[in-house]
Amino acid sequence: MLKILDEKILRTGDDIEEQYKDCKYLTIIDSYDKIADDDGYLYCVSTSDDSFDELNKERERLEDEGRICVLGGSYNNGGAVGVQYEYKGQ
Repeated sequence: MLKILDEKILRTGDDIEEQYKDCKYLTIIDSYDKIADDDGYLYCVSTSDDSFDELNKERERLEDEGRICVLGGSYNNGGAVGVQYEYKGQ
């Protein structure tokens, strides 16, 4: 399920992840200079991987409006895009 919150309070990623465990979330930041600060305005939360496509559509819509979005969090379901692993062949 995707929950649109559109908060106006600046929050840290740790604070958001503590409140919304095992979720992915979308924050909005003021400028690209602040991308490493880990602070943002919580826009929406995806509570399961079933709503991941909806989350990405919201991100695209916001970016089309000129807003800077950061995707964070994890569903903690054992997998993620881009996870690297070591293969030991013979």
